[in-house]
Amino acid sequence: MQSITKDCEVEVSYDKNGVKGAWYRATLEDSPTKSQRKKLLRVRYTKLLKEDRSSHLTETVHHSLIRPVPPEDDGAVLGEGSVVDAYYKGGWWSGLVVKRKEEDDPITYLVSFDSPPDINHFERKQLRAHLDWTGSKWVRPENKELGKSVFSSGTMVELRRSFTWRPAIIVKKVENEERFIVKYGDDTSFRCSENSRISVIDSRNVRPRQPLYSVGEYELLDHIEVVYGSVWSEGVVRGILFKGRYMISFGKTKVASVQVSFSHLRPPMEWEDGIWHNRPKSKSKIFGKYYTRKRKRGQVEHNSDLNGTVRTPTSNVEDTQAKDRMMVLPFANKSPLWKIYETMEVFKKLPQNPHFSPLIESTSEDFREGSALGMMASFSGLLDKLKDLETDVSVSKLGTLKESFTKLEKHGFDVTRPLSRINKLLDLKDRQLKILEERRGLDKERMDESSRRRKAEVKSGETERKIVEVKHKILDLQRQEAVLKEKKEAAEEQKDQACRNIWKVESCARDLVVKLEDVEFDFETILSAPW
Repeated sequence: MQSITKDCEVEVSYDKNGVKGAWYRATLEDSPTKSQRKKLLRVRYTKLLKEDRSSHLTETVHHSLIRPVPPEDDGAVLGEGSVVDAYYKGGWWSGLVVKRKEEDDPITYLVSFDSPPDINHFERKQLRAHLDWTGSKWVRPENKELGKSVFSSGTMVELRRSFTWRPAIIVKKVENEERFIVKYGDDTSFRCSENSRISVIDSRNVRPRQPLYSVGEYELLDHIEVVYGSVWSEGVVRGILFKGRYMISFGKTKVASVQVSFSHLRPPMEWEDGIWHNRPKSKSKIFGKYYTRKRKRGQVEHNSDLNGTVRTPTSNVEDTQAKDRMMVLPFANKSPLWKIYETMEVFKKLPQNPHFSPLIESTSEDFREGSALGMMASFSGLLDKLKDLETDVSVSKLGTLKESFTKLEKHGFDVTRPLSRINKLLDLKDRQLKILEERRGLDKERMDESSRRRKAEVKSGETERKIVEVKHKILDLQRQEAVLKEKKEAAEEQKDQACRNIWKVESCARDLVVKLEDVEFDFETILSAPW
């Protein structure tokens, strides 16, 4: 039977801020008693630090929240339905294995948590079999039966947002509601991290992961879905540059805004009544200008008869594959600055292949190359600005940078990494602002408590003064009482003396009465005597 003593290592249950079932290692700094009369014990956590991170956090907790350290994990095989503890955020969190991913190397486990709802991937070394402490022995709970629903916990799904589908994982179904708690995936492999966003989504906007569907090749004006980062967006094939490379437009725009490869496309499908259906093939009815690359590089041709299409000539056998992969530009790139940009370090680390197609609509042909060169310089300058940011950068400045990169993205710049960094910085700023707001709240609370303490001190001083005054009055009253007692004793003595005098006078009066009676008797005797 395990016991806990002062200075031994223990585990403490953390039930705060909506967290339940998490155990943190700590050192017991108090001596528990057998009678458990001492219900509160002081502990010092091994991993948790104070808010200012100056030292390990110490606090006083109820003895029922403290248990011995469980025995070492025996390495038992864990499967779906196993109740486990996952090492997460510095502690051991109780959860349930909902998926065992044999295809990962090493094998990973998808573990869901209830309080708060969450789900994460863990390796076997980050898990241990869950054990409950009864007070005298450790008990391992039975495996749980998992639901067989299409949308059970741990299921990979896609979430609809306008005309896009985003990867996510089901955390759990909201009880008695047609909604799900989901965790967004960081990429199309449906991986998620502890910083991934968790949301509550209406069931109508949730569908299973779309299955792979083989397509030979796409034709002009085919409706498709394009993956960008982790998001599948609906688009239309606006041009075929060569086999396996397409120009795509999104939404209602008439101009192709991005060049993608075949591997980044998929045909749209629909999920209805629990079954996947191929969407009927339809052609886009959104027409506009088109541009096509001729055999001579840099020339642009406008034609309204082919309704917004781009096609690379297939009969030009002299063109090499490298030439075929060159972007179709809406201007002749004659400036020597292009060679300078190619040698710049920033474009070596982040190769760019912009198409500048929006310039066809927004800029006359004479100014397109200059505008394009300006965008190249802007991209380099924006990266330098992003790199040189300080920790006190404002949210508005980050927002301006994000907006600038987004504008460049419309011209075909690959801004995935800059935007990802900016989004991470915005998330950190959001966390920073929340922490500062919480700190301001604590400072206000501390000031309020300090004010209440000062008022209490003043009131305590006034009360103490009144107590002293009352004590002085008590002393005066006690002195008066003593004087009155003396007067009372003197009056009592006078009373007793008067009583003694009265008794003495009454005694003399009784003697006189006797003598008077004797005189009267003698008088009557004389009068009644015979002659």
